[in-house]
This record gives sequence, C-alpha cells and structure tokens, in this order.
Amino acid sequence: MKKYMIALAALAAVVSCKSLKEEWEPVFTIHQPDAAYYLPYTEDRLREEEGLEEFISIAALKDMYTGGPLAIEQNLWIKGRVISSDETGNVNKELYIQDGTTASDGASISVKLGKDSMYNEYPLGSWVFVKCQGLTLGAYNGMVQLGMGPDQTPTSEHETAYLSLQGIIEAHIFRGFPDQRIEALSLTEDALKKALAAGGSDHLWGKVVAIKGCVYSEEVFALFYPNPNMPHKSSNPENRVFLADGGTWGVTTWGCTQDDYVYYLSSGLWDEAQVGSGGSRFGPITGTPNQYLDSETAAKFGSDAFLSYKEIMIKYASSNYIAHYFKVGETPVQVRTSGFAKFAGAQMESGVLEKKPVTITGILTVHEGEAQFTLIDNPTISVIVE
Repeated sequence: MKKYMIALAALAAVVSCKSLKEEWEPVFTIHQPDAAYYLPYTEDRLREEEGLEEFISIAALKDMYTGGPLAIEQNLWIKGRVISSDETGNVNKELYIQDGTTASDGASISVKLGKDSMYNEYPLGSWVFVKCQGLTLGAYNGMVQLGMGPDQTPTSEHETAYLSLQGIIEAHIFRGFPDQRIEALSLTEDALKKALAAGGSDHLWGKVVAIKGCVYSEEVFALFYPNPNMPHKSSNPENRVFLADGGTWGVTTWGCTQDDYVYYLSSGLWDEAQVGSGGSRFGPITGTPNQYLDSETAAKFGSDAFLSYKEIMIKYASSNYIAHYFKVGETPVQVRTSGFAKFAGAQMESGVLEKKPVTITGILTVHEGEAQFTLIDNPTISVIVE
C-alpha cells in the first residue's frame, strides 16, 4: 500500500483533468481472459495488508454528503456487489456497487473509474471493497458519486473526477470473490414518487430496479453540440441544439449512432430543432451562425460561420445519447441510451411504439429531478412488453 502513496500525491493534478470527460463516450469492450487469474481479496487479507478497520454502510457514506465536494480523510471502507456492466457499452466509466443481502435493503453508489472493459475485472455480482480515504464524495445532477477530487478549471461542472491511473485505482479498489447477481427490486409508482419527493438523498437511487406498467410517451430529449470541438457549456448557447418540447422528432432507435445522426439531419426531421439553451434561443438549425449571432460570437465558428447549423452538425457528426420518455401511471421515467452502446442503432420494438405496457429493468438514477433508467442489458432483455 505504501508504494502508492507518493504516486497519489504526485499524480493528483493529472487525474483532476479527467473530470472534463463527457458523460457519454465510446466504451471499448475487449474480453480479457487473464482477468480470471486475479487473486481476489478477502476481509482478513485487507485487514492484514491494507489497514482495514471496519466497514460502514453505503447509505451511511452517502449521508455524509450535504452539498459540495467532501474529501474523505477518515479510514472509511465500504463493500458491495457489482450491479453495473459496461459490456454493452451503455455504462461509461462508472462502477455501481450495492450492499445489503437483497435488492430491497442496502444502498448503491457509483464509483468513477476512468477505464473501459470493466466487466472483465468486476463482473456482475462480484464483491468490491473500496478504501474511501483520499477519495471525494460529490454529486452530478443529483446523483451522489465517489471519485477523485474535482479539478480546478473554471468550466468544470463535476464535483468528482475519475480514478484513471492504475496505481490510484489499485490503492482504493479491491476486487473480491464472485457472487450471485443481485435481482432487480420490483418498484411501484408510489415508491418512485416517494423517492422523487425526497430528492437525491433517497437511498433508492443507483439500485437495479424493475418497474412494470411503463408506457411510451412518444417523447424524446437530447442535447447536441454542433461543433464538439468548441466550448459547449450552458454559458455557450450558440453551440447547443436540443431535441425537446414534445414529440419523437422521428427517432425510433435506442440511442443515436453516427449514421443515425447523419440520417436524421439529412432527412429534414430535425429542421425545426432550435439552436440555443435556456432563455437564449436563436432559431432553427437551418440558419447560420452569421445569421443568428453577433460578429464576435459568430467568428468563433471560423469558416463554418457561413454554413447552416445543420451543415455544421453533419460535418462534425458523432454518436449521441437519446432519452426516451415513458410513464408509469402519471410519473415520467426516462430511458437514456448512449449513442456508443452496442444496441444504439437498434429499432425500438413495435409493441413499445404502440404504447403497450412494458417492464423496464436497469439502474435507476435521478437526473435533474427526474427518474432515469440506465440499461445494463440489451433492450430485448431490459424492456419487455407485458
């Protein structure tokens, strides 16, 4: 353990910049058979080699967060079984672990690991032990997370950064023995409404759950950055385009691959999508930066300022998430799918589009006050027509 301490201090500044990564990025899912030869940790081994004193519950750890990043200085440890997998590419550099013996008890938390193909090292159901000392509790859009301290750049919107360097990961994350995959918690609308009313502090968030009776709302939401190489924070509305304000915008796929992106744009289905965000709306994507913006702002687009936003978006086309809205009773629930997921370009089943009741299973999170599913498995497994 001691051999990592100097590295932790020396490399902290390097790791901090990782928090600027986008929420959705490509996930490289390479099978690594050698991962099976790792010698798993036990609690006795952790006490002997790593200074383990006792575990606290994940719920107790999350309750320590009261707003703003919290650096953990005590020798605190948590343990839990893995409930997430990046094998389908729909989970991006996050490892969700849940403690308790059944789906109904315990709590879950996301540990921000900046690496791919984690399903090899941390398969579903396997035990993971986390030394929290030296890490930071933070929140993103209402979800409490565990990671490195936030970076110091003025544009950062994240309270935690990724554990990206292998030496730092090995100093905090210890792989235990495999176990049974935790079954999904069957959730009612009343329980969901109660959790939403409690906000981000509710211990339901981050668990794997199943909700019956969900009906497609024929509504999507997505945020695009016309030129992804330019600033695109909320303070840069000139480089933001939303699919919002109701309707499906012609989207019938889970997620949006690069080919889907070009198709939808070229077809004219998105021609009325608005440039801007918040109170700054400039007009549809058929207009140009020169047409909508003052000369100084338009000049940021260089020669692209003479192109329509639609043409700029096609020029820099990339995969993108899509959030499909469902309702359980009267309560909205999003299913948000990465454009880099292996199933991103798959068509939604006809029964879903026909608004038949479905059962959705996945990791339930809260995102800006709304319930949101992250699918672990393919939709053919995770979204079942009843």
